[in-house]
Amino acid sequence: MLSIVVLASYLAGALWLGSSVYRAQDHAARGRRIAGIAIGVFAAILHAMLLWQDFSAKPSLSLTIAEAASLIGWPIGVIALGLSWTRPRFAAIGSVLMLLAGIVAVGTAQGPDGNELQQDNWEIAAHIVLSVIAYALLTLAVALAVALGLLDRRLRTRKPLGWMKTLPSMEALEAGTFQALVAGFAILTLALFSGFIFVEDLFGQHLIHKTVLSCLAWVVFAVLLFGRWRFGWRGRTAASWTVSGFALLALAYFGSKIVLEAILGRQWG
Repeated sequence: MLSIVVLASYLAGALWLGSSVYRAQDHAARGRRIAGIAIGVFAAILHAMLLWQDFSAKPSLSLTIAEAASLIGWPIGVIALGLSWTRPRFAAIGSVLMLLAGIVAVGTAQGPDGNELQQDNWEIAAHIVLSVIAYALLTLAVALAVALGLLDRRLRTRKPLGWMKTLPSMEALEAGTFQALVAGFAILTLALFSGFIFVEDLFGQHLIHKTVLSCLAWVVFAVLLFGRWRFGWRGRTAASWTVSGFALLALAYFGSKIVLEAILGRQWG
């Protein structure tokens, strides 16, 4: 039941945020944005309580696919709130991310127990925390990159912007994308490094596919950042590389876990 309340709260906050951008000329727009953020903060607190309630009852660090998505969704929601507060023009994107956080929160405490990593020690916990933060930052990067790509295409075709008028400028979207990418890439690097050090047996724990795909995603992000620095990649090129890297990262965790557990009937750990 609490997960439904979390979803409803995120949804209400997202709607208030979205309305503040859509009616930006309205004198009440600022009040709508603040109200949306306040409701979102309430949702994030409930989401944290939901995660704590679920994980504190577990005897080990075991996550189902839905619980892992919900765990990643919490920092996504927090980042969305911070972005909407500090950069009002990004409130439309923040509302979408809040809605995403609410949707994945519904999966908490649903389904059978997973079995990602059974070692109960601070090293594995640190690896999981780093991975979750990296996923959240790179989710923000891909959301901004998609908005950047859509806006770039609309401007190139010289069509009316329509609802895209609610988006920030190309320059702001591009800067935000690479800021999130740099931060996410740095933490992803630490997460991969900690995994290589602390995970005892990649083959025995059925983690080799996840590791290989995660490393490929790391390479894609590294090439993109190098291309940005050396060749000034931007616009559609930056958006395409960002989406590709994120797709590999999502496949690394969720794709591998679905195939391993749902199809092969085996587990990590």
